[in-house]
Amino acid sequence: MTVARERLPLWLAWALPAALFLLTAYRDVGYWDTGEMDTVPYLLGIAHPTGFPAYVILGWIVTHALPVGTVAFRMSLISVASLSLVALLVARIVYERYDNAWAGAIAAWIFAAGGAVWSHATKAEVHEFAALAIAATLYCALRWYRDGETRWFYAGAVAWSVGIATHPVCALLLPGLLVLLIARLHRLPSKTLIGAIGLACGIVIAFYAYLPLRSAYVNAHAGDPQRALGLPAGRPFFDYDHPSTWDGLRAEISGSDFDVNGGLRAIVSPDVYARRGHLYLEALRDEFTWFGLALLAGGVAYAFARDRLIASVLLLCGAVAVPFALGYPDETDLGRYFITSFVVGSIFIGGAIAGAARFASWSRALVPAGAAAIAVFLVCDQPHFFHQPYDDRARRAIETVERITDPNAMIVANWAYGTPLAYAAYVEGSFGARGLDVAWIDDDADYVREWAKTRPVYYVGGIPGSVPGYRLEALTVRPPVYRLVKP
Repeated sequence: MTVARERLPLWLAWALPAALFLLTAYRDVGYWDTGEMDTVPYLLGIAHPTGFPAYVILGWIVTHALPVGTVAFRMSLISVASLSLVALLVARIVYERYDNAWAGAIAAWIFAAGGAVWSHATKAEVHEFAALAIAATLYCALRWYRDGETRWFYAGAVAWSVGIATHPVCALLLPGLLVLLIARLHRLPSKTLIGAIGLACGIVIAFYAYLPLRSAYVNAHAGDPQRALGLPAGRPFFDYDHPSTWDGLRAEISGSDFDVNGGLRAIVSPDVYARRGHLYLEALRDEFTWFGLALLAGGVAYAFARDRLIASVLLLCGAVAVPFALGYPDETDLGRYFITSFVVGSIFIGGAIAGAARFASWSRALVPAGAAAIAVFLVCDQPHFFHQPYDDRARRAIETVERITDPNAMIVANWAYGTPLAYAAYVEGSFGARGLDVAWIDDDADYVREWAKTRPVYYVGGIPGSVPGYRLEALTVRPPVYRLVKP
């Protein structure tokens, strides 16, 4: 295919997903981790483990340099850009491996229209930028393996190291990348290998150095308003885990607050595959449809027939994050850990389309048309995504809390509701003299009793805990709000 003929499908491989994601992106703050990521980068704060420093720094740049919409919308745009570029990289990998740009474009559309990918492409979450780093690493690694050019080896090292500084899920590419490296090691100058390792380590260390340095700065300049409430260092948003201390840095980077080791053990645990493997198979079916799974199976077979090494590398790169997610008990959104496998699966689907168009004359139109129909079906079958720009649930929760609480109230909120309230307090500055503590109220009962001596205290969240000497009186509003009162 000529350069001129490849431009249109590859341009559409990016443009259609970008338009779809932009049209359906969240315009305002969200709940849970999305609310946190709407907030922390703007503050140049510290997120929950592992801190995600590359994403936080990128978010700070975008939210301050791009005067478009709300801060939350600007953070959503990072996800829009990230996963639409992943779609483009899927198309380019398919095109360069199978010489069929339209097969690559269709594979990119299927990738973009899947429910998990589409959902995460429209809101602020770190996994989307990590997925871009993963796709870029794969693209550079495959180009280096094919052409042997040093620049692609260095580019892959940069992409991978930025990914690791974004989210450790990128490190799970290691088994597949090692296979590719060993296969071409005899052609790789030792100085290039040492230089790339040094560059990658330097990038990772530089980004993670942000955590202790920023923590020290925040504490030295009284930059965390929660400290003025009497709370200790290490609370969310400004100084999570207080990584300017050695113990805090170790907890932040290792994720020891969560059962990360359970996820790592799951990679080699047959029990996890037996008990929870069906969750991934169901997610794969929902993401690609049954016809897409048939194309995926055919694409894997075709890839092994063409190049067993590359097919094995792709499978390894896509597979390792799956058991990690299945065995990670603290993870409630498995789909975001499956995105890497969806990237690889889409590449195989593109290969199946290209193979059918090349070898079976009867399928040259039928298979590509059917594959394109998958993307159309997925878009039409998920109309709820088009309502996301008008989702104001978190905004209404903020307005309710501000309306019914006293101007000098102390607000304690669980993580689900605490993150949008933090956005209101620290990004928009609409909380006034109210204080905010994102915690379970019984965990901070000692602080609550002190606050209650001088100011009204409210708890926002689901089933409340208890504070000795007080009771929680439910107010008839949504979200659930309780006022702390004497019995």
